[in-house]
Amino acid sequence: MDSESRFRVVFEAGYGPLRRYALHRGLTGPDAEDLVAQVLEVAWRRIGEVPPDEPLPWLYAVAHNFWRNQVRKDKRRRELLARFAASLPAEAVTDPSDPGVLRAAPASLSDSDQEVLRLVAWDGVTPGELAIVLRCSPVAARARLHRAPRPAGQEARRRPGSPATPAATAKGATTQAT
Repeated sequence: MDSESRFRVVFEAGYGPLRRYALHRGLTGPDAEDLVAQVLEVAWRRIGEVPPDEPLPWLYAVAHNFWRNQVRKDKRRRELLARFAASLPAEAVTDPSDPGVLRAAPASLSDSDQEVLRLVAWDGVTPGELAIVLRCSPVAARARLHRAPRPAGQEARRRPGSPATPAATAKGATTQAT
């Protein structure tokens, strides 16, 4: 199969899922389309590296890298705006920035743990595919998936009046095998 035919197959398999990936991360309209276009451009240039039988994990890995770079840029921009706003007199500042960060995953989780949960819950990535996206071993991917929701549960147990007690939690932890 020539490069153009391979790309057509990759495009047809990846366009819809990549668009959903972008939308699930809070991108809308042209921003979502830009992410999809960037990923497909890389796929076109590196078509020989795209696995012909399972292109989605490879495409998700590229999308993940683009998205994380954009998140870092946005964070630096917000920090710069906050420093700038802090240097202005209080009456001159109304709202320096609306971050617009997707908060569907628990805020108590790290960015990387939130992304692991998004990939599995929203994008339907299997643990094996997750390993490809995160560029780690399947065992490490399963460990990250298993570990991701823990901080939220630990935070709930620390809150006063929480129904979860340490004894009940320890008992529940030994019966969970998933």
